[in-house]
Amino acid sequence: MTALPLARKFKARNKGETILMLERGTWWTTPVGTVQDKEVKTFDFLKGKKQPVQFWPSQNHFRGLIDIITRCYRRPKNEDGLYDFTQLGKPGLFGLFGRVNDGVTIIRANGVGGGSLVYSNITIRPPDLVLDDPRWPVDWQGKRDAYYELARHAIGYSVMSALQARDAGNLPYVDKNGTKAMPAGWVNSGLSNIVMRSARLTPHWDIQDQGTFNRRGLKQIHLVPGVPPDQQLKQTPSNNFWIDRARVFQTAVSQLTNDFGAVDLAINDLTPEGTALGPTEPPPNYNPENTKDPPKNYCERQGRCNVGCLPGARHTLNKQLMGAILGKPDGTPPAFEKILTLEPLAEVDTIRALETGGYEIRYQQRDQNDPSRTTMKSVTAEKVIVSAGCLGTSEIMLRSKASGTLPNLSEKTGFGFSTNGDYVAFLDETAERTSILRGPVTTSFGHFNTTDPKTASDPSKVDPSTFHTLEDQGIPPALATLVGVGEPFIRSLAAGRRGILWVIVAAIRFGLRRLGHYWTAFWNNFRQRQDIFESEDEITNKMMCVVAMGREASVGQFRLGGPGETPLRISRTDGKKFHEDPIYDEIRKSLARLERVVSPAGKQQEFQNPFFNPVTKELKAESIALSHPLGGCIMATDASRGVVDQYGHVFDKSKTGARPFYEGLYIADASIIPTALGVNPSLTISALSLRIADQIIAELPS
Repeated sequence: MTALPLARKFKARNKGETILMLERGTWWTTPVGTVQDKEVKTFDFLKGKKQPVQFWPSQNHFRGLIDIITRCYRRPKNEDGLYDFTQLGKPGLFGLFGRVNDGVTIIRANGVGGGSLVYSNITIRPPDLVLDDPRWPVDWQGKRDAYYELARHAIGYSVMSALQARDAGNLPYVDKNGTKAMPAGWVNSGLSNIVMRSARLTPHWDIQDQGTFNRRGLKQIHLVPGVPPDQQLKQTPSNNFWIDRARVFQTAVSQLTNDFGAVDLAINDLTPEGTALGPTEPPPNYNPENTKDPPKNYCERQGRCNVGCLPGARHTLNKQLMGAILGKPDGTPPAFEKILTLEPLAEVDTIRALETGGYEIRYQQRDQNDPSRTTMKSVTAEKVIVSAGCLGTSEIMLRSKASGTLPNLSEKTGFGFSTNGDYVAFLDETAERTSILRGPVTTSFGHFNTTDPKTASDPSKVDPSTFHTLEDQGIPPALATLVGVGEPFIRSLAAGRRGILWVIVAAIRFGLRRLGHYWTAFWNNFRQRQDIFESEDEITNKMMCVVAMGREASVGQFRLGGPGETPLRISRTDGKKFHEDPIYDEIRKSLARLERVVSPAGKQQEFQNPFFNPVTKELKAESIALSHPLGGCIMATDASRGVVDQYGHVFDKSKTGARPFYEGLYIADASIIPTALGVNPSLTISALSLRIADQIIAELPS
């Protein structure tokens, strides 16, 4: 989001300026033929460019889970793995004895394209009550809507297309000639709202005008007022064509809040031949989602967004980077040849300010054939933009401060961390089938406590600090068996409240019983179909998974870990544990209300978070599992309050005056966000990063 605008500017200036991107991971791509790459040439193309590249895990059953664990999980000796699970604290002996858990487990990506490789593709804007918080020192100068619109276009089509559309005064993009043409510079086919069982089906949704907040409008399932949720299908038979999970979730959440609908997704979808997908109303609701010529990859509803999209429909940023830096397998040359380069498997250690100006960046270069082998390298640059994510950036800056290479960083470096109120919960049984394996991983959302009594958990006490979001969540098929069998097993252990040795013995006994069950099922299957032969969809078809985000306090503080500890440690400055934040009580209230709507009549049950029960407590593994960490290098008005200003300039506490910064040093990622957002953060991170890129360009010498 910052490199591409700068590369475009440098190309236009033609002054020999270059950009080097250091990426700690490798390239990832699909191993199966797609609409755009039937012969799977992308893998060989990247190999031919001497780039390290791996395939997404492709199996959709238990072998896929094994592939994820053994090849795609980042750990010692497998440092090029895609999924980085970081539980901050002290691992202890064998990961069990002497363990100290800081209460936070963070899931992040390790690859070219960063978090876009594994995120849920959701581009959602937080309500104004979040950005109007006094902790946000951003003077948008009336351009808040404009930057969010620019970010939508950058994620939906491409960064280059967004900049061209803005130059042409055509944001949000409208096909002014009515030819169903894509905007200039497009790489992807625009944002989509995927709620139908297959493409080319009309959703018959109701569209609420949201004005400049989101010109795409809010798409809500069409429901008949006054009809109970379990009777809606009789009144609205067209809703049979909705993805079950989307239909059940939106129908249920409509009973709890008026602020709900389909999420805007950074996923290509297929248009009906000759028409635009979805509504055909005039602008602003008209939005072309895909195109016939040339054909584009599109969503096949495989539910694999978080483990690698086999059809290649997701808008992962590696697509834009490959075209910009290396070109395309069809022979298209790179857009920024000799201007923009990328070094994969490069993990930054420290940044050092040079006395003569500029910076030295020291990094470990991993060997492509054996990523556990490293060579220390360094590079110097006039300007440095740190975009390593919340954890990566906070660690680099803390290490640079401690080593004295950036001695004048703010004393607030590491402060302001937020879990973003992340929470995941499962419900064992719903009244209707939810089919959580089908569709994109997330289809819909519901906002609660938006300061509107109609969306409050407790209408008598509407407090903006209690704002939160619930979203439906699908499960990749490869993980379905683990969820359908393993998660109830954890529940059964949880009821025992025994010691850790009992937990280990119980797990062994459970495994032996399952093996015995497999053996007897083989001989009994001809009499009656045995449950071990059920498909993953059958195992989970009446489960519901919901993820939540909310306005957590944002008072966490990172520090560097010592011997026997993780590289970063984390704690709250108010002395509370992270799971004790009041937002989680508000989220559980909303989940309890949702449970009463979706459960079978007369059945009493609760949404359960598998990371919070007596078993995880015994294992000292009780923690908030999150994928949206924020803060650590937060923006503020000066160095006494934060690490950067509103444009990402890194404060130098030894300086005063108009420019109290490390000249040429910027941060542009989730670490600068000063509060929880209560929604998926990718759109906000993109809007801020594009704004920072504009500022860097404005400050370039003529």
